Amino acid sequence: MSQECIEEAAESAEKIIQGHVIAAMAAAVVPLPVLVDIAAVTALEVHMITKLARAYEFPVPHKLVASKVLISLAGGIGPAYISVKFEHLVKAVPVAGYAAYVAVLSISNGASVYAVGKIFQKHFESGGTFLSSGNSILRRYYKAYFAEGKKRIPAMRLEVQKQLDRHRLAHKFADLAKP
Repeated sequence: MSQECIEEAAESAEKIIQGHVIAAMAAAVVPLPVLVDIAAVTALEVHMITKLARAYEFPVPHKLVASKVLISLAGGIGPAYISVKFEHLVKAVPVAGYAAYVAVLSISNGASVYAVGKIFQKHFESGGTFLSSGNSILRRYYKAYFAEGKKRIPAMRLEVQKQLDRHRLAHKFADLAKP
């Protein structure tokens, strides 16, 4: 892959990751059981990995995706238990409690998808060798990308809001232009 193609793939990857982060954040707003939320975020991650593989002209790494799914589902059991307990606590405060719960879950979903996306982006940019690194290295990268994702989420939300505002404004002008 030429340097120009790698740069185009990286630009495309950023857009793919951002779109999936936004979708994962939106999934938290839908009032579903926590395990359904975990499954939805896992499905988004699998879809994102597939699109990233295509952007970098790699075959979809089915074994890595399958292990990612198992890790997500198994790793989600502990947080799901805590989330259910947290949900019951915050729902005791009717509106504000639920809003806090959704905000925390939204950020967590988005940051997790961001971290997974960045790890797979790094994997594809390394020629498909990065995920063969040791688990401690992957955990360290996941934690770093998760923290980076939490920091980038407010800017992503703002960008999406700007796009929605432009879209609404365009529709208003189109409605005004109608005879």
